[in-house]
Amino acid sequence: MLFYISMNLGTFACLYSLVLIGLLTSVLSIYYYLKIIKLLMTGRNQEITPHVRNYRRSPLRSNNSIELSMIVCVIASTIPGISMNPIIAIAQDTLF
Repeated sequence: MLFYISMNLGTFACLYSLVLIGLLTSVLSIYYYLKIIKLLMTGRNQEITPHVRNYRRSPLRSNNSIELSMIVCVIASTIPGISMNPIIAIAQDTLF
């Protein structure tokens, strides 16, 4: 929806070059994202390099560290999101 609104505002303000750049970058990004999805769904690498064949996992890596890092990321992104609402409300009250 935001993309649609910005496209309409760009055309009304005679900013056709920005609208064209936005369309081209959108088409290009969709192409690359679909390429990655196609590779994930159908791509099978027939050659196994010696580096991959001789790869040994570290004993320190486990699912627990992955879970811990995901929890840290969720907390680190949730707390600022929740605490920003009162800060924005105070700023709006002081400005208007």
